[in-house]
Amino acid sequence: MIEKVNLIFSLFNSNNIKYYLLRPLDFRDEIKDIDLIVLEEEYSALKKILTKEFGQLYYKPSNANASTQLLVDGLLLDLKFAICFLPRKSLVLSYDIPFSSVVYKTEYLLLPDVEEEKIFTFWTHHLFLDKKQPSESSTFLVFKDLYANRWSQLIKTNYFKESLVMIYSSKRKKQAEQLILSFFNNGLNPSETKINIALKEMVIKRSIAFQLKYIYDKIKFGVYRRIGRYENYRTVK
Repeated sequence: MIEKVNLIFSLFNSNNIKYYLLRPLDFRDEIKDIDLIVLEEEYSALKKILTKEFGQLYYKPSNANASTQLLVDGLLLDLKFAICFLPRKSLVLSYDIPFSSVVYKTEYLLLPDVEEEKIFTFWTHHLFLDKKQPSESSTFLVFKDLYANRWSQLIKTNYFKESLVMIYSSKRKKQAEQLILSFFNNGLNPSETKINIALKEMVIKRSIAFQLKYIYDKIKFGVYRRIGRYENYRTVK
């Protein structure tokens, strides 16, 4: 698997495909999927490059906004076209994405080759906003191993603080920061649920318009799921 993953990123690099690896890959565990952000306008070129190397590709419509899933020789690429959070990726942000290549931190741990505060920022928000509790993320133990003794420095960076405004609004950034701090100060409890609920509600209630969008997404994607839209992979033509 590691050879296949290395080849995919090498193909992206050599063909100038911009990407950002959202969460590190730990090759001590089975790699079932890769979470990436790519440019939507480069998606067609990306498919052509991968088809030339691996043959027939398959896709499945994603049950979320600004997303798609691409099956490449048995490996799932979970692709996003923007920084987005919450169930069904209802919160799609106009963020300056830190596109980068990847680098091995150890012989088995592959990370995006960017400043550590950027990795920490997106990963932290993922644990709270995309999951019911942090342990639901397959990367939580890696997160804890990397940041249990470094979070206090990273949470003070301008990059992290600016993300609180982007996600929660300037009005609620302090409240969100206090909730996140309580999680770290209490030892990164993997079964924490109350903080996750509170932070999600804070985002959802940022405006009436967004509350309506969140409800609409829930209904729309729920209907698509019930009619079987997400059940089968389709051939990329």
